[in-house]
Amino acid sequence: MKYLGGKHTIGKDISKVLNDLCPPDIVDGYIEPFCGSLGVFKQMVDKDYNVCIASDAHPDLIEMWKKLQDNSLKLPKNISEKQYYELKEAKSPNALKAVAGFGLSFGGVYFQSYSQKYSGNSNRNFYKEMKRSLDKIAPLIRKKNIKFYNKSYEKWNPKNMLIYCDPPYEDTASYSTGDFDHDKFWNIMRKWSKNNYVFISEENAPKDFKTLWKKDKWRTVSSKKREFKTEKMFVYKDGLVNKLKQSKKTRKRVITKHKKTRKK
Repeated sequence: MKYLGGKHTIGKDISKVLNDLCPPDIVDGYIEPFCGSLGVFKQMVDKDYNVCIASDAHPDLIEMWKKLQDNSLKLPKNISEKQYYELKEAKSPNALKAVAGFGLSFGGVYFQSYSQKYSGNSNRNFYKEMKRSLDKIAPLIRKKNIKFYNKSYEKWNPKNMLIYCDPPYEDTASYSTGDFDHDKFWNIMRKWSKNNYVFISEENAPKDFKTLWKKDKWRTVSSKKREFKTEKMFVYKDGLVNKLKQSKKTRKRVITKHKKTRKK
């Protein structure tokens, strides 16, 4: 599924870091408050976490994932330009609106423009590409421990969870559900990191966050422009992740502590 900032090309790499540093036996579950196109989430659903929660503030996006999960998403054979703009004005939440808005728009930017109109001689069918992507994801998310929520990230109050955040990057296009307060976001990440294992994807972070992992990748920002970027993952320097990384002995003590707590 095309999506601005989507992590499908590096989702497997990110999931390995998350799972290796924070396995299922030391947390109560996994949560993505900015699940987007499930680029990382789909790689985490088979790691044996008690619960896997995908959340996003975008109502149409979550409606699409819910209907794909329960097999009630009915896709037409095609979506014309006229239907595309009709769906743009349709009432939300609307699963098909998300299919058109992300799958048939330039660079996956929500309803930026009907991309199929400009396919030229490439013979690309963007709608079929979207359908194939959804078909691949569908069996991965049809499990009882996978939950979807249309909820803004600041409404969560997690505890002892593995959390991966892929927020709107500060130097990219406007957030599809409104302006994004980056200062507020980092303050909440500081708070969450005290009782959870929090990992954040961004290109830059405040000085009290440390770069844990990075990888160079191409990022598509429009249908005609690609930029070479360094993807980074940050953790709060005073958070649980940083303490967990200090030594193997620390790792063993944390695992033992959580196992004992669960027995009570």
